[in-house]
Amino acid sequence: MQRTRLVLGAMTGTSIDGIDLAVARIDGAGLAMRATLLAERSAPLGPLAERLRAAANQHPMPASEFAAIARDLGVLHARESVELLRSAGIARVDLAALHGQTVFHRPPESWQLLNAHPVALALQCDVVFDLRGADLALGGQGAPLTPLADWILFRTAHPRAIINLGGFANATFLPADDDRTHTQQVAAIRGADLCACNQLLDHAARRVIDKPYDSGGAVAASGTRNDAAFAELRALLAPRADGRSLGTGDEFFAWVDRYTPHLTPADLLATAADATGEAIGSALRASGVHDAIVAGGGARHGRLCAAIASTANCKVIASSDLGVPVSCREALEWAILGALAADGLDIALPAVTQRASTGLIPSGTWIRASAANSPTTLNTT
Repeated sequence: MQRTRLVLGAMTGTSIDGIDLAVARIDGAGLAMRATLLAERSAPLGPLAERLRAAANQHPMPASEFAAIARDLGVLHARESVELLRSAGIARVDLAALHGQTVFHRPPESWQLLNAHPVALALQCDVVFDLRGADLALGGQGAPLTPLADWILFRTAHPRAIINLGGFANATFLPADDDRTHTQQVAAIRGADLCACNQLLDHAARRVIDKPYDSGGAVAASGTRNDAAFAELRALLAPRADGRSLGTGDEFFAWVDRYTPHLTPADLLATAADATGEAIGSALRASGVHDAIVAGGGARHGRLCAAIASTANCKVIASSDLGVPVSCREALEWAILGALAADGLDIALPAVTQRASTGLIPSGTWIRASAANSPTTLNTT
């Protein structure tokens, strides 16, 4: 009899603009599993956003503040998870997989800040987090981790790319779903971080229009590219020769600050979107894929997506058109990765994370439901 599980995934990305959650029905196990999105929810981080951004920007703070941020973020995860299940009429889930907030990433060091215990107490289920740790310990980059989940969700009869337009843009390159075994197909998956994306665009919006982001890319759409500023940023956004995964120090905020006095807000945002989109589109063109699926907050940015489409030599499709809302693709895939980890699979692909060792150590840090006490209320004081 086929095994069925309900798994909750939660993501707070490097844009630090909110929390996304998804519940997936997982039918089957291991590489044979299929995932169906049952419910999704997005919520703001509220006052936590600035505290997390300060941590990610390496502002000095005492250990007590890190501990408080981690606990408050865990409480927020718990509250939003409970509300998602309540609104969807789901009594319980079997597993919760949590990303945590990346406040530092420069392999081999990486920190996805989160106190996961409030979620275990609230949901009374197994919880897995810190999914990057095992790959980092084995010498990998710890990122990107989503390619295997992309294969579960989006594989098709032709080569395809999945582009996450998040704080950083990263790509999964999937082989054709053909008569090869699942193991052979997975061995052919490739992926990489491409360049800064919403980290750069949102910083620019905060700097020049005093808003968290340029909604829909509306201000950028009214601007004109500045060729000199475009050329400089485009060079900065070129792929790293060493293939290192992107993180702290790769945001190029200095470019924004340098050109802010010299360009109108619309022209600066237009130039940033065009350079970012061309960098991403160029990677697609070089890959030779048949089509590309875009997701993440940047998928709503009209000028960014237009720049990608005009540069890439392939069809560009929003994940929403395939039944996965652009806002919850990563949360859904984190649920899938949690299920794969529970099945004992190595969720990090060595060919993607540049890990030399193929040795397996268990993925993630686990809180088992049997180890959680049985509270009926969560102490939030």
